[in-house]
Amino acid sequence: MNPLPKLSQLSGLVWRILGCNPGPMTLQGTNIYLVGGTAKRVLIDAGQDGFPEYVNNLTTLLKEQDVTIEKIIITHWHQDHIGALKDLKNSFINKMPVVCKFPRTDVPDNPLPEGYNLELLKDNQVIKVDDD
Repeated sequence: MNPLPKLSQLSGLVWRILGCNPGPMTLQGTNIYLVGGTAKRVLIDAGQDGFPEYVNNLTTLLKEQDVTIEKIIITHWHQDHIGALKDLKNSFINKMPVVCKFPRTDVPDNPLPEGYNLELLKDNQVIKVDDD
């Protein structure tokens, strides 16, 4: 099996950032996506806490592309998809992104780390950033 690159541009609008957290459930690492074509982007999933190489790779990509993250969409509440919110806080210099997710129906949502605001998603909602 060929290893996935830690950063790869999948299209003109999508970058994949490998979470650098290999394991039996994550394989080579959680796939995290930076999406958008303007200066403000959407991050799909936040990654797992405790993996500074991932945070460094994402921060480097943001600087190289001269972009910011406006929203973070959380696909589900597993630690490898939401855990790095705390680790990423120092990467957001100007403004904290809004965290978007569907409300849980089985149990109450866990609180987000301090500084983040939660936007509950609805079916068929369109996600936009300020400069769309």
